[in-house]
Amino acid sequence: MLRQGDQVKLRVDRLAYGGRGVARHNGLVVFVTGAAAGEVVRARVGRVRRSYAEAETAAVLAPSAERVQPRCPHFGPCGGCAWQHIAYPAQAAAKEAIVRESLVHLGGIADPAVQPIVAAADPWFYRNKMDFSFHPDGTLGLHRRGDWNRIEPVEVCYLQSERSAALVRAVRTWARERGPAPFDPRTHAGFLRSLVVREGRGTGERLVGLVTGPGPFVAAAEFVDVVRAAAPDVAAIVRGIVTGAGDGAPVTRVEVLSGRDHIEEAFAGLRFRIGLETFFQTNTPQAERMVAHVVDRAAPAGRLVYDLYCGVGTFALALARAGGRVAGVELAEASVAAARENAARNGLDGVRFTAGDVRTVLPVLAAGLGLPDVVVLDPPRAGAGGKVMRKIGRTGARRVIYVSCNPTTLAPDLKALLSFGYRLVDVQPFDLFPQTYHVEAIAVLDREPAEVNR
Repeated sequence: MLRQGDQVKLRVDRLAYGGRGVARHNGLVVFVTGAAAGEVVRARVGRVRRSYAEAETAAVLAPSAERVQPRCPHFGPCGGCAWQHIAYPAQAAAKEAIVRESLVHLGGIADPAVQPIVAAADPWFYRNKMDFSFHPDGTLGLHRRGDWNRIEPVEVCYLQSERSAALVRAVRTWARERGPAPFDPRTHAGFLRSLVVREGRGTGERLVGLVTGPGPFVAAAEFVDVVRAAAPDVAAIVRGIVTGAGDGAPVTRVEVLSGRDHIEEAFAGLRFRIGLETFFQTNTPQAERMVAHVVDRAAPAGRLVYDLYCGVGTFALALARAGGRVAGVELAEASVAAARENAARNGLDGVRFTAGDVRTVLPVLAAGLGLPDVVVLDPPRAGAGGKVMRKIGRTGARRVIYVSCNPTTLAPDLKALLSFGYRLVDVQPFDLFPQTYHVEAIAVLDREPAEVNR
């Protein structure tokens, strides 16, 4: 019987979604942080539950052939990466296996046609957006792994653009030496909350956003000078204001400190406007490959396509550009407004966007525009859920293309759709987040000829 604090010898069989290795001790599954597949470790046991235990690697007794020396000096404490100790080809293979295993074990799909993963051409410096948090002790960096109350003061980061490193260091020095006080979530006192750096990889434009509490920003001009000295070409310097006390409180207002309130991005043959809060895929080259895949599999020319959870129109505009009649649905009104602006900017005024919950908007859309030929959906990490999947099933769309950022929610969602006469054609994984366990996957389902009424 395992107890917290025990140290045990474990052989790690594989890697799981969540980033940990999977081992067994007397039949009990043990999830091991810091391990690689195929190696033997001595692990320190943490939490113990009836069906599983958690442990941390204390020593590697027999290293895996897949283990490598992490590139970043902050790897381990920093929560930005989980798999720098694993060779990149093995990371990609593990993600492909995770997608397949999720479909089998969580979706009940016996033999899913999972295609070879589309790995990143460069697993470093790929993020076009990074968020750095301020700590009450004056630190600016990334949250520590497993300890979100502490910040790792990263001096280098091999995920962000190399151009941004000097900028982040300059802001850290300014904030520590003469900036306003950092926000303290325990007392709700303080001003500085986070620093956001965004880059248009297709245009080279950059946005710097300082997220603060409410009230006057008396050091605004000095902050702008600091940013301009470190990065004279920055196109937009903005302040995002948060009035809530919690760490997850949203930005309620954006003020322009210098330049514009947005940057432009050239992406998949289109132009997009990206602001401080705009959701946009953080790995531009891989996201372009995903868009090309969706357009190819949708074959939208002359077809009515519904794009659910459409965001600012990333897929919808590409589908319309390829000849589809496209209707997008998105809950956030600000995203819908941005999608309409992006459509107009690209000369695609015929695309229709509606703000609202997919569960209520989808039946209304079908009644007004007709039943879709193709449904594309790109839900958040929690998945679409059974209610949405059943509504999609009732449309009778000939093809459904599900873009997923979480294989553990993709699997049950697909299972719900299969009961409406659909079959899984194939699943294409994409690695947008090297050095982490996250994986994207695009599932294509076709409706069987027989009518199914549910």
